[in-house]
Amino acid sequence: MTADRLSGEGTSPLHWASQTIRELPPYKGPTTLSDYPDPARRPRLIHLNESPYPPSPRVAEAIAAATQDLNRYPNIYGRDLVGAIARDVAVPAGRIVLGCGSDELIQLICQVALVPGDEAVVPAPSFPRYGLSTRLAGAQIKRVALDTGGACDADAILSAIGPRTRLVFCCTPNPPSGGMMGEAALRAIVAGVPDNVLLYLDEAYFEFGRHAGGPDTLALLRTRKGPWLSTRTFSKAYALAALRVGYAICGDDSVAEALRRAKLQFNVPTLSQAAALAAYRDQPYLVELLDRNSAERQRLADGLARLGVAVLPSAANFVSCVMPGPATAVMAALEARGILVRDWRDPAHMRELRIGVGLSGDTDATLAALADHLAERA
Repeated sequence: MTADRLSGEGTSPLHWASQTIRELPPYKGPTTLSDYPDPARRPRLIHLNESPYPPSPRVAEAIAAATQDLNRYPNIYGRDLVGAIARDVAVPAGRIVLGCGSDELIQLICQVALVPGDEAVVPAPSFPRYGLSTRLAGAQIKRVALDTGGACDADAILSAIGPRTRLVFCCTPNPPSGGMMGEAALRAIVAGVPDNVLLYLDEAYFEFGRHAGGPDTLALLRTRKGPWLSTRTFSKAYALAALRVGYAICGDDSVAEALRRAKLQFNVPTLSQAAALAAYRDQPYLVELLDRNSAERQRLADGLARLGVAVLPSAANFVSCVMPGPATAVMAALEARGILVRDWRDPAHMRELRIGVGLSGDTDATLAALADHLAERA
């Protein structure tokens, strides 16, 4: 500990914190629905890849029934929910670990796999939590560019692995691009990552990818000899973002045990577990939402193409496009018109814009606002 930390003196308001924390960028969370308590003043929120639809009607019933046990701690293993998932994916229940969304699971993965001096291979741009959790573990980040279609590049990822690599991140479909890895690319990753390196496949958008005809990821992962895990979430396709439920499917008992040793004891509340199980059991409702998303995603992509901007292929619940100028300027112009979208937040991609798939009215309003903005700057 340095002298300024011992004395309580220093120029930084975080002078008492660890060097790792002091070197992180200031925290700035995204705008959410709760920032607009007045529905009349609420913009179109299509910037966080949320579902524009409510969850299955069974969810409210399940939450109401579960309130009788609020005086008791939740089941730490998520017995009922995990049991249902385990039967579906043909994995022992002991190899499935619940988390508070994918966020917590990513943090745990870095915590159990990395120590200072290690390296993690990270696709870029992708979910920011990969890099943040890697840095919090004291490890170094090896950024790897996406392929031309916006998917994780298997060859580039494998080429980036070095003697200090202990963790490899992949995500399919990948945010913020929407690109999905094909079977050949995934097979190459599964076979090519060394057996002493943990392979992590983030499938937050799994249901959308499967609906779009993506490969059987678990079948490919099961062919791997080294350690692996996949994470999925109820935040996106199941429309339960507010309840924060994710889960890890682990390749063997040791990976699951490591996550359990690091996680908080009671991390996923009883109401969240009950809601997720109800949503999971209502597969017809899920298919209905996926069908709607697919149709509206195509309509949005077609509309963007008609405006003359390059559109990236997407298998998720958002579409990315390349604007003729800075994406931040487009964000500001759309926000002035009551529409929130997102840039890629990556210095190598300053013109890319990500637009969530919303309701038909959201699509119409966004395309009209973009058309006005492009006409104004022409």
